[in-house]
Amino acid sequence: MKLFQILLFCLLSSGFLFAQDSQTTNETQNTSPEVSAEEQTLSAVKKLIGFIRYKKNDKALALVHVGKFSEKLIGDHKISAAERKEFEDAISEYIVNKAFPVALKYFDKIDITYDKPSVTGKQARIGSSILYKGSDQIKFAWILSESEGAWYISDFETEGKLATEINRTKNIEPSIKKNGIKGTISLIQKAAKN
Repeated sequence: MKLFQILLFCLLSSGFLFAQDSQTTNETQNTSPEVSAEEQTLSAVKKLIGFIRYKKNDKALALVHVGKFSEKLIGDHKISAAERKEFEDAISEYIVNKAFPVALKYFDKIDITYDKPSVTGKQARIGSSILYKGSDQIKFAWILSESEGAWYISDFETEGKLATEINRTKNIEPSIKKNGIKGTISLIQKAAKN
């Protein structure tokens, strides 16, 4: 089953868990100049791409907010906290095993052009493009969310559509209706291993 085809592209250089290297001590925060939200968001995206290029998947995944991404994929479906955790773990495994290798193919040794980040409250969007194989221009955008003072990739936009929206309506919702949440989690885990 070709589960989350768009998710692969959507996560080309993004990550969703809650662990990012960030300044945590007052001493570090007081001695460094204040960095704008725009600079922080762009830095998160560039770090993610660097980690993917060097196959540092744990560090790359730490820049992805898997919780927010999973929440958008699940939509209005009511699931238990244990099922949510299991779903997030399956999505994390899928990102590392499927999305990051696809991202590496697109971003390895290719320069990415970034638009100026657009920050509104705790949300940000960074339009980007690459020239793939020297002639195909691919345009996309990173969607970031701020959580506890750090910025994380929480979605990906291509052709004006969010990855989570496309994957929810085309893959997750039909699978939950047909297989239930446990069956859907199982399919994600299976897809992550193949």
